[in-house]
Amino acid sequence: MDAPQLARLPKGIDIVGDIAILKLSDEFQDEKHDIAESLLSLVPCLRVVLVQMGPVASQFRTRKLEWLAGEHRTETVHREFGCRYKVDVETTYFSPRLSHERKRIADLVSPGECVVNFFAGVGSFSIMIAKRSRPARIYSIDINPTAIRYHTLNNKLNAVRDTIDLICGDANRLVMTSLVGQANRVLLPLPELALESLPIAKSALNNGRGMVHCYVFIDSNRRSEAGKQALSKLGPVLRSLGLTKENVEAHTVRSVGPRRYQVCLDIRI
Repeated sequence: MDAPQLARLPKGIDIVGDIAILKLSDEFQDEKHDIAESLLSLVPCLRVVLVQMGPVASQFRTRKLEWLAGEHRTETVHREFGCRYKVDVETTYFSPRLSHERKRIADLVSPGECVVNFFAGVGSFSIMIAKRSRPARIYSIDINPTAIRYHTLNNKLNAVRDTIDLICGDANRLVMTSLVGQANRVLLPLPELALESLPIAKSALNNGRGMVHCYVFIDSNRRSEAGKQALSKLGPVLRSLGLTKENVEAHTVRSVGPRRYQVCLDIRI
């Protein structure tokens, strides 16, 4: 399979460090090993090719992967905007497609802020903020102990150990018991749980005032309409918290499937 044929793959390729993760439809299953070998020959920086066998699942946000070609491993180091993240793509969640969103959020943070990240994973958002924005403190929470272990390694790798406190466990419970009123800014980067965590995120803000970045999935026929539809769909949730649409800016982050988008609601409370 040559480069023009690879370009016709319908579901795309994620590149994490030197690992390529394919998402193939059924029609390409018989060719998957040839596709993988072609990728290795066409992209010199790649050392491993895997194929994703199902959706991201479980409370740990992991996915089943099958090895296709190259070295037999799932661990790598990914680099973006001056940060390095050591990840195991099979046992932790990491998306290279969120790199510009991570930078966008980091660039919004003012020096001296306290940030609470409810679903921190291997530290991608938290470390980007710590490296670029000089916050006073970041509390990074994740329920996956493997993700916390990699987050610990990444804090050292990026020299931000003095800025980030790591907590392993259920974010909603931990915030309610230990972090009420502590934050200037809260991140809810897991769309599956963000909305149900929004009231607790509000309670984490200092004097009930600050910013919450809440990520959701929205079905829309057009990318340009996804943000507006997110505001319309989530209006009742916002009103239940005493908020109006004037408190919120919707930012469409990326496409995650046919007519389905990830949207960030930047909520000023």
